[in-house]
Amino acid sequence: MKHKGTFLVIIMLFSITRFCIGSGKNAEHKASIIIPNVALLSLQYENSSGVELCGISPSSAGNTIKLEADSEVSVWLNYSSICHKNQKRKVTATVEGKIPEGVVLKLKAEDSVGNGNGELGKTNGTVVLGQRPADVISGIGSCYTGKGAHNGHLLSYQVELDETRFHQNTKNKGASVNVVYTLTDDN
Repeated sequence: MKHKGTFLVIIMLFSITRFCIGSGKNAEHKASIIIPNVALLSLQYENSSGVELCGISPSSAGNTIKLEADSEVSVWLNYSSICHKNQKRKVTATVEGKIPEGVVLKLKAEDSVGNGNGELGKTNGTVVLGQRPADVISGIGSCYTGKGAHNGHLLSYQVELDETRFHQNTKNKGASVNVVYTLTDDN
């Protein structure tokens, strides 16, 4: 009789185990993770939101005028970018308005510094600005530069005179222009 009870307990355990295993159905659903395509750009200023490129009068007769950029202004380029695996972006700069005849406006972007992370862009060094877009930074992937001054790329302006063209144009009085930055796909 003792064996019969043990056998009955084993059959009951087997039945309970089979019932528990057999009745345990799996449930599932799909979970989608959607990461938006992002392309944001801003300029951050340390002291002032304008850049003055001033002419310096010669100190004696016979010398030429000199143009210098305001060294007190620090302009920082910040951006955030989320893009597809093989997609790259770039930052271009374009001048809106007319630069005086014989004046060459140049822009230099430094390498990115600060609290950024990801596939930050590479500077194209010093570029000449005009009414056609100039590539300032290339090879931007998914990344962010950090926000505010001392994050991203420090921008500096340089001006040069093409003295022959400048002095031959009697209408040169100065100008106010806008430099427009665009973060765009690099295709």
